[in-house]
Amino acid sequence: MTAHAQSVSGNVAIGSMRREHWLVVGNLLAALAAGALASWSTPMMLAILYIDIWLLANPHIVATYTRLGAMSSRPRMRQALVFIAPILILAGLTIVALAYEAAGLFALYFLAQSFHVSRQCYGIARRCDRRPPMPWRSLPYGLIYLFPAWGYLHRSAQGADSFLGYPIWLPPVPQAWALAAGIAALVGAACWLACLAYSRRMRQAAGPFDSLVLSHLIVSLVGYVWISDITIGWLVVNVWHNIQYLVFVYRQRQRDDTTGKESETARSSPARAAPWRAVLMPPMRFFLPCAIGGALLYLAASRIGESLLWLGLPTILIAHFVLNFHHYLVDGVIWKRRRTTIG
Repeated sequence: MTAHAQSVSGNVAIGSMRREHWLVVGNLLAALAAGALASWSTPMMLAILYIDIWLLANPHIVATYTRLGAMSSRPRMRQALVFIAPILILAGLTIVALAYEAAGLFALYFLAQSFHVSRQCYGIARRCDRRPPMPWRSLPYGLIYLFPAWGYLHRSAQGADSFLGYPIWLPPVPQAWALAAGIAALVGAACWLACLAYSRRMRQAAGPFDSLVLSHLIVSLVGYVWISDITIGWLVVNVWHNIQYLVFVYRQRQRDDTTGKESETARSSPARAAPWRAVLMPPMRFFLPCAIGGALLYLAASRIGESLLWLGLPTILIAHFVLNFHHYLVDGVIWKRRRTTIG
């Protein structure tokens, strides 16, 4: 490789890392802004909720399903996910609804969603981890789970009994447990930040990994602990989580289509000829089908749930939770099939 080629490659890598940092920071600011607006008034909170559902959450689910094609080497696993898993999830949620009604469904959802958010951030962090060997290298991965665990214990100790306008049951937890988890989380974060400051002083670049983990800790702290309203706090976390996933899947699809130098050439050449079209058209070709497919899935789930209300169960909730829990399962399987690197 010539010196010029090395310089170009280095500039491309630096530019890519900067874009990743800006995406992480932009996502964090969007989530915090959503929480601030939702805290302003109830109508504003409902507006943010509808935007999150229709433009982020529903497309997020469809974006997960678009990755099923990557499992072509495992046809039996894919068939089980598509045909068998929804039936088992439906049966499980129906049992929960029969035993604990809507409060039980939302209790299960809140716990599973908290774990799903952490698991997603953990997986993305693994794919963009370019850190050199350093002390306490695995600490940030533990913090990814510890902060939401602290948040869940805090919400339980808080005694929240209403979520999204529905009753919710959270296990009674002593305040001391939540306090102990909070101290452990903050001490761990302080140790990690100290290691981070040391690595920066030694000029050891880590790509977007550090900013990604830090944004997760900030969102968890704000969404689960700092904001007293459980619904608004959840909304902050959910907006951040949905944007993060949509961006990740979109960029992963770009890397599947073109790689290396050819990818940079393909992006830079159209950009010089028609910059706005080159920038806007690829994400629109990804986002619009996801938004339309997500809306259709949402409407279908609502229609099916409404048609089964005569059963005396919260069938609308069950129908929507089947979609949510099924995409949790699919998401947990599809990304284990390939260990491609992001960045």
